[in-house]
Amino acid sequence: MKHLSLLAAASALALAAGCASTAGTSVVLNHDTGASALYEGSTSLHNSMAVTAVTYDKVPAGLNRANFQLTSLVQRQLNLQYRISWYNSEGMEIDAESRTYRPLVLQGMDSVTVTGVANSPAAVTSRIRIRAAK
Repeated sequence: MKHLSLLAAASALALAAGCASTAGTSVVLNHDTGASALYEGSTSLHNSMAVTAVTYDKVPAGLNRANFQLTSLVQRQLNLQYRISWYNSEGMEIDAESRTYRPLVLQGMDSVTVTGVANSPAAVTSRIRIRAAK
């Protein structure tokens, strides 16, 4: 039930913000408020995996760090790709060229945590994008 209410809130937020849906799952994390929003644009990913926890902290250098726990909802192995992007207070992506998709294998009914550290002190928000590997 909690997942459904989060999804409904995220959908409303996406419509209000004018975001376009992509073929994958995207979780946006605000490091100032601790709020997160989940955007799901892929039915197959929605039925196969879930983002079950999102936490954040700071590394000793003072940069933000985001931790996303991903959980498989199926028995089979999932071959995925993910990318963590960082945004400044104006919503502009920081150093977009250096952020490539990374491979991720999620075993059936297992959980894994992926972590990303901001590449700039100006980074106040992060987003993880997850898609099925081709």
